[in-house]
Amino acid sequence: MNVWILNHYATLPDKPGGTRHYDLATELTKRGHHVTIFASGFNHQTKREERLEPRQRYKRQLVNGVDFIWIRTFAYKRNDWRRVVDMVSYTLRVIPLGLRSRGKPDVILASSPHLFAGLAGYVLAKARRAEFVIEIRDLWPQTLVDLGEYSNRSLIVRFLRILEAFLYRRAKKIVILHPKASNYITRLGVPEAKIVHIPNGVNPELFSNPTTELPDALAALISEIRTRGKVLVGYAGAHGIANAMDTIIEAAKLLQDKGGDRAYFLMVGEGPEKERLVARARDLGLRNVAFFGSIPKNTIPKLLMNVDVATLSWKKSPLYQYGMSTNKLWDYMMCARPIVWAIDSANDPVAEAGCGLTVPPEEPDKLANAILEMCHMTDKEREEMGKRGQEYVVKHHSTPILAARLLEAIEEGMRRE
Repeated sequence: MNVWILNHYATLPDKPGGTRHYDLATELTKRGHHVTIFASGFNHQTKREERLEPRQRYKRQLVNGVDFIWIRTFAYKRNDWRRVVDMVSYTLRVIPLGLRSRGKPDVILASSPHLFAGLAGYVLAKARRAEFVIEIRDLWPQTLVDLGEYSNRSLIVRFLRILEAFLYRRAKKIVILHPKASNYITRLGVPEAKIVHIPNGVNPELFSNPTTELPDALAALISEIRTRGKVLVGYAGAHGIANAMDTIIEAAKLLQDKGGDRAYFLMVGEGPEKERLVARARDLGLRNVAFFGSIPKNTIPKLLMNVDVATLSWKKSPLYQYGMSTNKLWDYMMCARPIVWAIDSANDPVAEAGCGLTVPPEEPDKLANAILEMCHMTDKEREEMGKRGQEYVVKHHSTPILAARLLEAIEEGMRRE
């Protein structure tokens, strides 16, 4: 079977960003299928062109049997109109490229968050006589409304609602990452039989024997914190509005003021909120927080294996009534780190696995108390807690299991008339 995947933000483990489709594609190739991924060479995390030379419009790269086609798209630095132009440029360039590409696809899987990629997937599927599958990683436009970025009355939200309904009706299968997203989609008149839940996960090979070393500056920073006898609380991921990292900053301030100085927070990553968060930590006079830039995906295991506790936080939002499937959570679990997270979600894998503590979102005092509780645990207690998370993620979220589920959904969609 020849599978095309349209994911604007797909990347490889050598750079920061999401490797979901690369990981799934490598598993599909092991089963004898051919996979081509159409992605932007401009990295959404680093805000840099990572794959193309200055005059290249696109480039083909074969990696472990997976065919990547890197496309030049519009560069941007912030989540403003330039990012919208970037989305549109991906759509307008991937369609003619797909029309010219060699070989006939059997299935085209178009992945959100933005629905323009879904529209491009539908157009190409019709033109190349392939089956159309859409993957919904974020429920746009509902996510934009629930995070307060747009009003339900805005023209763009109205347009996106029309587009999402159109794409849901035309798709043979709808892949969802959040376990309760089907509740939202079926309210639009979509049969539940079309929907399949395939969450994010981890590639066990990436974590089994990590050999890629940390950047020297980051390794030195961790070593310096270790020599001071601190419990290292790590965060690895985007610094965006949805991540509500002010909750972590304020929890660090509370612990510092109370004299709970055993915890030291290390924030690794980039995002639109990063500059403001660094300034806020400085203005608060925090001595227990350090920031570091984004690092390649294949160095994340080394980072996490050097922290004692992993943390993450989310905004209080009706969005999470549909559940949560964030990559960083599964990475934390795979590295057997005990977790403290702040969220109010329809699902709670941390509680389900017994691998950490869950507190309400945007309540820094509760997050601080939970981290303090972790600090008072012995190394053995934290280790046992982390191992429960590792066992859970291997059982439910390893890439081979998820790839088999995806393949089954695709084949069912191809049989369904």
